[in-house]
Amino acid sequence: MKNIENMIIIGAAGRNVGKTEFACELIAKYANVANVIGIKITTIKEKDGKCPRGGEGCGVCSSLKGDYMITEETEGPAEKDTVRMLNAGAEKVYWLRVLREHLTEGVSELMKLIPKNACIICESNSARRVIEPGVFLIIREKGSTEIKHSCKKVAHFADEMIDFDGTGWSLQPDEIVFTNNRWKMIYALHG
Repeated sequence: MKNIENMIIIGAAGRNVGKTEFACELIAKYANVANVIGIKITTIKEKDGKCPRGGEGCGVCSSLKGDYMITEETEGPAEKDTVRMLNAGAEKVYWLRVLREHLTEGVSELMKLIPKNACIICESNSARRVIEPGVFLIIREKGSTEIKHSCKKVAHFADEMIDFDGTGWSLQPDEIVFTNNRWKMIYALHG
Protein backbone atom coordinates (compact mmCIF):
# COMPACT_ATOMS: atom_id res chain seq x y z
CA MET A 1 0.00 0.00 0.00
CA LYS A 2 1.33 3.41 -0.99
CA ASN A 3 1.38 6.08 1.77
CA ILE A 4 0.43 9.49 0.31
CA GLU A 5 -0.17 11.91 3.19
CA ASN A 6 -0.66 14.90 0.87
CA MET A 7 -3.76 13.20 -0.59
CA ILE A 8 -7.28 13.23 0.76
CA ILE A 9 -9.60 10.57 -0.63
CA ILE A 10 -13.32 11.28 -0.61
CA GLY A 11 -15.50 8.23 -1.13
CA ALA A 12 -19.25 7.80 -1.15
CA ALA A 13 -21.75 5.23 0.05
CA GLY A 14 -24.15 6.13 -2.75
CA ARG A 15 -24.76 8.49 -5.63
CA ASN A 16 -25.62 12.18 -5.34
CA VAL A 17 -24.41 12.59 -1.76
CA GLY A 18 -22.43 15.81 -2.24
CA LYS A 19 -19.02 14.18 -2.76
CA THR A 20 -17.92 16.41 -5.65
CA GLU A 21 -19.26 19.54 -3.96
CA PHE A 22 -17.27 18.66 -0.83
CA ALA A 23 -14.15 18.15 -2.96
CA CYS A 24 -14.75 21.46 -4.75
CA GLU A 25 -15.03 23.34 -1.47
CA LEU A 26 -11.65 21.94 -0.41
CA ILE A 27 -10.16 22.84 -3.79
CA ALA A 28 -11.46 26.42 -3.54
CA LYS A 29 -10.12 26.69 0.03
CA TYR A 30 -6.54 25.80 -1.00
CA ALA A 31 -6.32 26.89 -4.66
CA ASN A 32 -4.62 30.19 -3.82
CA VAL A 33 -2.09 28.75 -1.35
CA ALA A 34 -1.12 25.34 -2.74
CA ASN A 35 -0.59 23.44 -5.98
CA VAL A 36 -4.01 21.72 -5.93
CA ILE A 37 -4.44 18.63 -8.10
CA GLY A 38 -7.86 17.01 -8.48
CA ILE A 39 -8.24 13.32 -9.24
CA LYS A 40 -11.24 11.19 -10.11
CA ILE A 41 -10.73 7.43 -10.22
CA THR A 42 -13.27 5.20 -11.93
CA THR A 43 -12.64 1.52 -11.33
CA ILE A 44 -14.08 -0.81 -13.94
CA LYS A 45 -14.97 -4.37 -13.05
CA GLU A 46 -14.42 -5.83 -16.50
CA LYS A 47 -13.82 -4.67 -20.04
CA ASP A 48 -16.89 -4.81 -22.24
CA GLY A 49 -18.99 -5.90 -19.28
CA LYS A 50 -22.46 -4.72 -18.33
CA CYS A 51 -22.78 -1.19 -17.02
CA PRO A 52 -22.64 -1.37 -13.19
CA ARG A 53 -25.37 1.29 -13.09
CA GLY A 54 -27.67 -0.63 -15.44
CA GLY A 55 -29.03 0.23 -18.86
CA GLU A 56 -26.87 1.28 -21.76
CA GLY A 57 -24.47 3.20 -19.54
CA CYS A 58 -22.39 6.27 -20.33
CA GLY A 59 -19.66 4.57 -22.37
CA VAL A 60 -16.87 4.97 -19.79
CA CYS A 61 -16.39 1.25 -19.26
CA SER A 62 -16.73 0.29 -22.92
CA SER A 63 -14.32 3.02 -24.10
CA LEU A 64 -11.38 1.83 -21.98
CA LYS A 65 -8.38 0.93 -24.13
CA GLY A 66 -5.86 -1.19 -22.28
CA ASP A 67 -5.76 -1.86 -18.54
CA TYR A 68 -6.05 1.79 -17.54
CA MET A 69 -6.32 5.21 -19.09
CA ILE A 70 -5.20 8.52 -17.57
CA THR A 71 -6.70 11.70 -18.99
CA GLU A 72 -5.82 15.25 -18.04
CA GLU A 73 -9.22 16.90 -18.01
CA THR A 74 -9.24 20.37 -19.56
CA GLU A 75 -12.82 20.91 -20.70
CA GLY A 76 -16.27 19.43 -20.94
CA PRO A 77 -19.80 20.03 -19.74
CA ALA A 78 -19.99 22.21 -16.61
CA GLU A 79 -21.80 19.48 -14.65
CA LYS A 80 -19.03 16.89 -15.20
CA ASP A 81 -17.24 16.17 -11.88
CA THR A 82 -13.75 16.79 -13.25
CA VAL A 83 -14.80 20.08 -14.86
CA ARG A 84 -16.37 21.16 -11.58
CA MET A 85 -12.99 20.50 -9.91
CA LEU A 86 -11.24 22.64 -12.53
CA ASN A 87 -13.79 25.43 -12.10
CA ALA A 88 -13.28 25.31 -8.32
CA GLY A 89 -9.62 26.20 -8.87
CA ALA A 90 -7.62 22.98 -9.27
CA GLU A 91 -4.41 23.58 -11.21
CA LYS A 92 -4.84 20.24 -12.96
CA VAL A 93 -7.41 17.46 -12.84
CA TYR A 94 -6.76 13.87 -13.85
CA TRP A 95 -9.25 11.11 -14.51
CA LEU A 96 -7.98 7.56 -14.09
CA ARG A 97 -10.18 4.87 -15.59
CA VAL A 98 -8.79 1.51 -14.59
CA LEU A 99 -9.65 -2.17 -14.55
CA ARG A 100 -10.04 -3.23 -10.94
CA GLU A 101 -7.22 -5.78 -11.08
CA HIS A 102 -4.83 -3.10 -12.44
CA LEU A 103 -5.62 -0.42 -9.85
CA THR A 104 -2.14 -0.48 -8.25
CA GLU A 105 -0.47 -0.11 -11.64
CA GLY A 106 -2.81 2.67 -12.77
CA VAL A 107 -2.37 4.64 -9.54
CA SER A 108 1.43 4.26 -9.74
CA GLU A 109 1.47 5.67 -13.27
CA LEU A 110 -0.89 8.51 -12.29
CA MET A 111 1.30 9.52 -9.33
CA LYS A 112 4.27 9.95 -11.70
CA LEU A 113 2.40 12.93 -13.22
CA ILE A 114 1.83 14.71 -9.91
CA PRO A 115 4.41 16.92 -8.16
CA LYS A 116 5.57 15.53 -4.81
CA ASN A 117 4.44 18.65 -2.91
CA ALA A 118 0.96 18.88 -4.49
CA CYS A 119 -2.20 19.21 -2.45
CA ILE A 120 -4.14 16.23 -3.85
CA ILE A 121 -7.92 15.87 -3.63
CA CYS A 122 -9.15 12.52 -4.93
CA GLU A 123 -12.68 11.20 -5.47
CA SER A 124 -12.77 7.42 -5.20
CA ASN A 125 -13.74 4.50 -3.03
CA SER A 126 -11.48 1.86 -4.55
CA ALA A 127 -8.31 3.99 -4.40
CA ARG A 128 -8.28 3.39 -0.63
CA ARG A 129 -7.49 -0.27 -1.34
CA VAL A 130 -4.03 0.72 -2.63
CA ILE A 131 -3.38 4.16 -1.08
CA GLU A 132 -3.08 5.18 2.55
CA PRO A 133 -3.94 8.90 2.34
CA GLY A 134 -3.60 11.60 4.96
CA VAL A 135 -7.40 11.48 5.37
CA PHE A 136 -10.08 9.16 3.99
CA LEU A 137 -13.70 10.30 4.18
CA ILE A 138 -16.91 8.57 3.17
CA ILE A 139 -20.00 10.64 2.49
CA ARG A 140 -23.44 9.05 2.76
CA GLU A 141 -27.03 10.19 2.57
CA LYS A 142 -28.28 11.04 6.04
CA GLY A 143 -30.45 8.24 7.40
CA SER A 144 -29.62 5.85 4.58
CA THR A 145 -28.29 2.36 5.23
CA GLU A 146 -27.55 1.82 1.54
CA ILE A 147 -23.88 1.34 0.75
CA LYS A 148 -22.52 0.52 -2.67
CA HIS A 149 -20.23 -2.47 -3.09
CA SER A 150 -17.04 -0.45 -3.73
CA CYS A 151 -17.62 1.45 -0.49
CA LYS A 152 -18.31 -1.65 1.61
CA LYS A 153 -14.85 -2.97 0.82
CA VAL A 154 -13.09 0.12 2.26
CA ALA A 155 -15.56 1.52 4.82
CA HIS A 156 -13.50 0.18 7.74
CA PHE A 157 -10.63 2.47 6.65
CA ALA A 158 -12.69 5.69 6.91
CA ASP A 159 -11.36 8.40 9.21
CA GLU A 160 -14.88 9.82 9.24
CA MET A 161 -18.33 8.91 7.89
CA ILE A 162 -20.05 12.13 6.91
CA ASP A 163 -23.82 12.47 6.57
CA PHE A 164 -25.23 14.62 3.75
CA ASP A 165 -28.77 15.96 4.20
CA GLY A 166 -29.18 17.43 0.71
CA THR A 167 -27.87 20.87 1.66
CA GLY A 168 -24.83 20.27 3.86
CA TRP A 169 -22.65 17.77 5.69
CA SER A 170 -22.32 16.64 9.30
CA LEU A 171 -18.59 17.50 9.04
CA GLN A 172 -17.70 20.68 7.18
CA PRO A 173 -14.79 21.05 4.72
CA ASP A 174 -13.33 23.66 7.11
CA GLU A 175 -12.79 20.88 9.66
CA ILE A 176 -10.15 19.31 7.42
CA VAL A 177 -6.85 21.06 6.84
CA PHE A 178 -3.85 20.76 4.56
CA THR A 179 -0.80 21.74 6.58
CA ASN A 180 2.90 20.85 6.29
CA ASN A 181 2.13 18.97 3.05
CA ARG A 182 -0.31 16.67 4.83
CA TRP A 183 -4.09 16.36 5.18
CA LYS A 184 -5.42 16.20 8.75
CA MET A 185 -8.70 16.39 10.61
CA ILE A 186 -8.78 19.43 12.92
CA TYR A 187 -9.42 17.27 15.98
CA ALA A 188 -6.24 15.30 15.13
CA LEU A 189 -4.20 18.51 15.40
CA HIS A 190 -5.10 18.81 19.08
CA GLY A 191 -4.66 15.19 20.08
